[in-house]
Amino acid sequence: MPRTRETLDLEELVITLYAALDDALAEAGLAARNGKLVPRPGPAPEVDDREVLCLAVLQELLGFESDHGFYQWFESNAVLRHLFPRRLTRPNWADRRALLTPLLQRLSQAFCALDGEESPPFSSSTRIRSTSAARSGPATRSVSADLPNAAIARR
Repeated sequence: MPRTRETLDLEELVITLYAALDDALAEAGLAARNGKLVPRPGPAPEVDDREVLCLAVLQELLGFESDHGFYQWFESNAVLRHLFPRRLTRPNWADRRALLTPLLQRLSQAFCALDGEESPPFSSSTRIRSTSAARSGPATRSVSADLPNAAIARR
């Protein structure tokens, strides 16, 4: 019997999480319009709601209880800076996360429907390797723009 992997590295986790969120959004009948999952006035945000949503779920998975603690870790993590080169300020991060929290709760039901079980496909028991791993060399392009393509390729 093939052995299943028990750990994910941080980059794999983020790409898998983004793909799962994309599936859950589709299951819930939700689509981003001008980078917004929650309708609100104003121009398209510089950081897409799907990116913020992905990071909010990551915050929960990794057990960060405060936005401040997660934001500090996020800012100092080379893998996340590479995957998400466009970042919000700390106060804007907290505001956007709070704006998307009701949507996150709604998506929990979509995760369950997709997984066919009573709990979402990710939990705090998922072990993550290398959450502080540094990447070699500078990032030369935005990887977050490629997250939808990477998510499709992972399916």
